[in-house]
Amino acid sequence: MAHCLVALFLALANCSVAAYSMESVKVGHFLSVAGASLDSGVKVHLRSSQRKIEGQSELLSEGSCHDAVPGEACYDDTIWAKGHAINTRPQWYPGLTNESSFADFQAHLHYCYWSRCPMPCASTSQQKCEMVGRFWSSDNCQDATEGRCYNNVNWAMEKGIIFKPQWYPGLTEQSSFRQFQFHLFQYEVGGCLEPCCHDALPGERCHEDAAWAMSHGINLPESSHAYPQSLTNQSTFAEFQAYLHLCYPDRCPEPCASTVIMASQHDAGMDCPETHKS
Repeated sequence: MAHCLVALFLALANCSVAAYSMESVKVGHFLSVAGASLDSGVKVHLRSSQRKIEGQSELLSEGSCHDAVPGEACYDDTIWAKGHAINTRPQWYPGLTNESSFADFQAHLHYCYWSRCPMPCASTSQQKCEMVGRFWSSDNCQDATEGRCYNNVNWAMEKGIIFKPQWYPGLTEQSSFRQFQFHLFQYEVGGCLEPCCHDALPGERCHEDAAWAMSHGINLPESSHAYPQSLTNQSTFAEFQAYLHLCYPDRCPEPCASTVIMASQHDAGMDCPETHKS
């Protein structure tokens, strides 16, 4: 169905309209293309209502593909997924095995982790993200306070990130203790368990909610009043996630990134909407 809708979008590309929106009557979903743009990489949302995003893709120009090569982050991620993570975290890769092709893994990262990887040019059986829900669970989490993991995280923060920054992609000297702990947990080094926090990932309900709040909710007259004055268009994604966590803990976990909102959650000016106060 998604392929048919995309084909319809391309067929309508020359129409003079303010925005593109294609509806599937059978399933009640529709595609919306950000800014009515035809540029490669523009976000295409699959919605069940104006506010509820069921999925997200990127619009690709004809021939817009790239097989990851050594030296690229996507190549490293794909190699790690295919050679290691598929054996230790198989639930992250539904439909794939360690016998699946490099292109299958790259396509999986493309569809399920937006902007992580381009679509491969090589033939692949992966045509969409097969991961369902992608909700974070705190069942086995533990914030390190002492012992091996604690010492390794401190070393990574104080020395590792300075002398070996390539070991910590996505992290900086300003990243939080918990973000470093998650990195060591993710790559299974340092004896770390997953910290009791989670920076929302694309495809997760929390990520969709925070992204909508950040891009739309804060600007809409009918919903802007629901956000504290400390949140603005310039606030980080983590700040929006932190606010949603305080108000809707069942929908958003606490972010690992340091935020003003989590540090100031006692502030009366950050009260949640009346119907969601705990």
